[in-house]
Amino acid sequence: MPEVEDRLKPRDGLNNYSIAFARMQSQARGGAEFVFNVTDSMQPVSELCVLIQFRGQGLDQMMVEAHDSVIDILRQLIFRADKSRANYEKFTRRTNSNADEGLNEVEFL
Repeated sequence: MPEVEDRLKPRDGLNNYSIAFARMQSQARGGAEFVFNVTDSMQPVSELCVLIQFRGQGLDQMMVEAHDSVIDILRQLIFRADKSRANYEKFTRRTNSNADEGLNEVEFL
């Protein structure tokens, strides 16, 4: 995995969002789907599902791999949101333009 600059240091207390393991479901072709609930003040917001292949590693190791996958997903979402924010920030520095030259959906993804 490439080295990532960690300027977005994790800390607690930013908001009331939480993520927790919810359930696991075996898959017919092997492995299992691990589902994590995302909540805001205990209200469901979303679910994240990851598929972990069984390679004889045992349930505890599969749980570790599922958490690692969710962390990678969240890091990717933060990376993309930060890039999008940076692009919009460039437009806020323009003082000589009154036209809305914001990014379209394709440009910021």
